Amino acid sequence: MKHSFLKGLLLGVGIGSCLVLGLLVHSQTGNLEELPPEVKVAEEIKTEEPADEKESTPETTSDDMLPIEEDTANEPEETESEPEEDIAEEKNVVLAFAGDVMFSEQYLAAYDRDGISVFADPEMLSFMQEADLFLLNEEFPFSLQGEAMEDKQYTFRIDPKYSKILKDLGTDIVTVANNHALDFGVNAFCDTLDTLKEAKITCIGGGYNIAEASAPAVYTIHGQSFAIFGATRVSPSYDWYATDSKPGMFQTYDPTRLNEAIANAKQQYDHTIVFLHWGIERNEIPEDYQRTLAKGYIDAGADLVVGCHPHVLQGFEYYKGVPIIYSLGNYLFGNRSGETVLLQTTFRPDQSVAIQLIPCKRVNGILTRIQEPESLYQHLNELSFHTEVSEDGVLVAQ
Repeated sequence: MKHSFLKGLLLGVGIGSCLVLGLLVHSQTGNLEELPPEVKVAEEIKTEEPADEKESTPETTSDDMLPIEEDTANEPEETESEPEEDIAEEKNVVLAFAGDVMFSEQYLAAYDRDGISVFADPEMLSFMQEADLFLLNEEFPFSLQGEAMEDKQYTFRIDPKYSKILKDLGTDIVTVANNHALDFGVNAFCDTLDTLKEAKITCIGGGYNIAEASAPAVYTIHGQSFAIFGATRVSPSYDWYATDSKPGMFQTYDPTRLNEAIANAKQQYDHTIVFLHWGIERNEIPEDYQRTLAKGYIDAGADLVVGCHPHVLQGFEYYKGVPIIYSLGNYLFGNRSGETVLLQTTFRPDQSVAIQLIPCKRVNGILTRIQEPESLYQHLNELSFHTEVSEDGVLVAQ
């Protein structure tokens, strides 16, 4: 009986074990079938071998990819049929410079009546308006406020509405670093800065502080970059100079700051130009300090030095291959009608600079090109240093 009991017990344990094992197998199979489809796919992808790189390249581009350009390797380039000199000509940059400008009451009244034609004839207007940049010396403040400086023989001031004259002439940049910019005080000077900004005419040589006054005008034209500084070596008062907290002009009695700025610009831009106010009024020969300062600017990195203030033309000089124009004289200054020039400078893609003089004077009050400038050129040759003005008005280093 004991034997039968043991046999029955072993048989029961065996059957129970089979039932438990069956339940476990069914449970695992049921869990796999209940996995969501996306989980199953993810597990399958993880176990796949990486595809060949060529096979994984998409056949179409996405919206974030650049479109495939058509093969134009066998098509001729348009510029190949053009002469090389024409291509270079298209990339030349022309900067025109004029000397001292101040509008008299007589001409302002005539402008109100007849427009810009009272200042210059169509040919001279075209030289100014068609230049890539036209620069001049603004020898007055635009303002209706302030008191004239005491004990100063000549003080100038013009209604800000006449900034339109500068625009009509084609003016892009003016220097305000001169001995008349603060004739009517700091507030009138600030009116000038505001007026020029509103007229979209760039101002150099002056600002609300020294950082602005000493900063160059920066332009990029036809792929060539320019930094153009304005500064003065003529001032009625030390108080006219800009400081960190006071509006005024950029002075170059001590050229250290300007030379440092030129050197810095030389590292960043293709061309660095300095537009100066210096010299002695009515003296045709530049002062020794003018020649010294000019050579210092060039040593620092300037590619062109242009001067104003004497109200007469002075000569020219080349130093280390860089042109120096000591004084452009009067251009449109009051009612004065002497001979003068518009300076036309051409910056070529090879970094060379060509200087062309456009001789002109007022005829019946209107600025007109001089048709026979031989005597003027001869006189300028006598005033120049190792430089000659050719018969067609081109500056040539000797």
